[in-house]
Amino acid sequence: MTSKSIKDFTLSGGQKAVVWLLGLALVALFVSSLTYRMSHPGNKVEFQQQSKGGGMPGGMGGMSEDAMKHVRELMERLGKEPDNMEIQLELANSFMMIRAYGRAQTFFEKVVSVEPENVQALMGLGMCFYQAEQFDKAAEAFDKIVAINPDDSMALFNAAVVKKYYLHKHEEADAQLKQIIDNPKSSDEMRKRAEEELKRDAHAEQ
Repeated sequence: MTSKSIKDFTLSGGQKAVVWLLGLALVALFVSSLTYRMSHPGNKVEFQQQSKGGGMPGGMGGMSEDAMKHVRELMERLGKEPDNMEIQLELANSFMMIRAYGRAQTFFEKVVSVEPENVQALMGLGMCFYQAEQFDKAAEAFDKIVAINPDDSMALFNAAVVKKYYLHKHEEADAQLKQIIDNPKSSDEMRKRAEEELKRDAHAEQ
């Protein structure tokens, strides 16, 4: 599957379906474990979903009545169409956005088992593993995205941060950070963050 076809799928399939529910033009969730947030307040793994409208606070209690109704409808549809990956992905994204990571992981895993090159599902799955402190699996999920699309600067950054601060694979992490900086297709935000990470290393060595 080419990177173009992957992009077309994610924009025309699960992402479009979840736009109505999630609602922000571009949402990035900055999450980390409590210990590392206290030790390394500047180091966060990024998760990006595409959506528009109004945001929702975390937790099931933060869901609007319409959002809850929509999730129930999705569950009913899933009961009738258990092999529908678009419904699986929409449910995964819905639970991810309210930080119900365990529920989200179940649906992301189902999508990846059927569509192993689904970049959106791999990104979500990596975040779920990260939240569960399964850092090896998180890095593996992010690396799979990079293998599919080497220009995905967010997946590169996620993989680098996990390897650097949780797996202590500093050389691999630095190589991926430099890959972000050297690639003209990298987003400005990810390039800036990669540069900051490498500068932090340089200061630590002095």
